[in-house]
Amino acid sequence: MAKVAVIGAGGVGQVAAAVLLQEDHDVLLVDRSKESLHRASQRVKVPTAVADATSLDDVKKAVGQVDLVVTALPGSIAFRALKNLSSLGVDIVDVSFFPEDPEELGKEFERQGRTLIVDAGVAPGLSNMLVGVGDRRLGGIRGAYIYVGGISERPDPPLGLVPSWSISDLIDEYRRPARVIQDGSLVKLDPLSGPLGTIYVPGVGELEYFPTDGLRSLLKTYGGRTEFLAEYTLRWPGHVNFIKGLKRLGLLDHRPVNIGGYEVMADDILASLLWSMKVSFNDIVVLVVDVFGKDKGGIRFVQVTRAESGLTAMSRVTGSFLAYVALAFLEGKIKGPGLIYPESLGLNEVVAGEILTYLSVNGMPLVEESLM
Repeated sequence: MAKVAVIGAGGVGQVAAAVLLQEDHDVLLVDRSKESLHRASQRVKVPTAVADATSLDDVKKAVGQVDLVVTALPGSIAFRALKNLSSLGVDIVDVSFFPEDPEELGKEFERQGRTLIVDAGVAPGLSNMLVGVGDRRLGGIRGAYIYVGGISERPDPPLGLVPSWSISDLIDEYRRPARVIQDGSLVKLDPLSGPLGTIYVPGVGELEYFPTDGLRSLLKTYGGRTEFLAEYTLRWPGHVNFIKGLKRLGLLDHRPVNIGGYEVMADDILASLLWSMKVSFNDIVVLVVDVFGKDKGGIRFVQVTRAESGLTAMSRVTGSFLAYVALAFLEGKIKGPGLIYPESLGLNEVVAGEILTYLSVNGMPLVEESLM
């Protein structure tokens, strides 16, 4: 039994803590908000501690000696928090989507003989692992397309989604240039300009897609040796045109506007509206990963995760994958030291197989089919 500190008591952290507890590990749930910890303790019966992850002294006092730290923090503070936490001299598995390059952190962990596993979520995360699985099974790849989205279980105009993750990260999807590989070269695309298209997902229906900047480490590990590589966000049809309308109104801009004599940021107005949305449906998370071999053919992986037992689908699948990666590390199946990206897990038949089995047994299976 290992002692694990899970930092971040949101939905993802709660699920990860629950899975680790179920596997008989000693779990401590940490958050800077007493209210968040109180809500989390109603679902996960583990000890809790109040600490700000960006304060090393805070974390040291709260956590003490642990075997592993699992972090589920907002992207806006995650890099700074990980920099502080690196001074703990402990291995870390992180799920956060932060804009900074983790290579600097990886060098510090390698110097300490410790391991940092990053992007252990859905996309990036599980999607990266599946690219690695396809690479291993196909004996090399010429490219891959990732389609992923957290949406309402049925079309629910105008947005068709349940705001179950960071609103700032959601807004950034529409304005951050999407880096993709086309004809072997790195190019940047405007998410709302395309290429746009539709894809049919069994059990869900027809969804539209637009390019987003989610390839992350895949640009480093596969960008120089593939013809094409892209991530697309999935939404219900009509979503992109609605967001284009918001963009024309200036609501995607991070700029001050004057309303009734008060200066507010335009995108803060949109964020407030999204948070206050009344949504009557549960969410689902749809993931499709197409991996193409060097010759003809390839593999399509499809996963549709639904909300269950009061948990959003997004928290459920993200927190579970995070925990399964942590379990594989605790069991000595993932070797460090230094920085580890999730695509490398797919190259390890044992690790990838066990994680896919965990997902299947817990109601989040991946369906595979051959691509001609």
